[in-house]
Amino acid sequence: MTSKTPTPPGIAPRSAAKGRDVYPTRVDAWLVVLVAAAIAMCFIQAWSLLASSAGQALAAFAIGVFTLGAVLALTVPCRYTLEADHLLIRCGIIRRRIPFAKIDRIETSWSPLSAPALSLRRVRIGYGRSFQLVSPRERDRFIEALRERVAGAGRHC
Repeated sequence: MTSKTPTPPGIAPRSAAKGRDVYPTRVDAWLVVLVAAAIAMCFIQAWSLLASSAGQALAAFAIGVFTLGAVLALTVPCRYTLEADHLLIRCGIIRRRIPFAKIDRIETSWSPLSAPALSLRRVRIGYGRSFQLVSPRERDRFIEALRERVAGAGRHC
């Protein structure tokens, strides 16, 4: 009889499917505070308008609900999966597949450009004339595993 041992802290979880590694995103606390404060301000505004203008209060509340829904739809879940032959990037409703055979650059980055990444501690993945920024929690482990997969696809970076 074998028992399952939990994954030690700091180790990227390995999925049950063979050859598939899942890396959750790193989340910067300042980003959570900034987004939460912006959404909270909508609800605070709705509360303050409640006594004077029910219509404006309802509008502020609706804006807060819409903004919260949009943020969740675009960020949950946010993870990077090394599949058998490609990298699958998922950030909410956004999904992108990058074949390992097309990747020609992998480097660390702190770029603030918009990306499916919830941290500025990022990895820049180049393929052809394009690139994608990601922010795996275990950045060094992710880079090592991605480089192994890319080398296995006959590319070197």
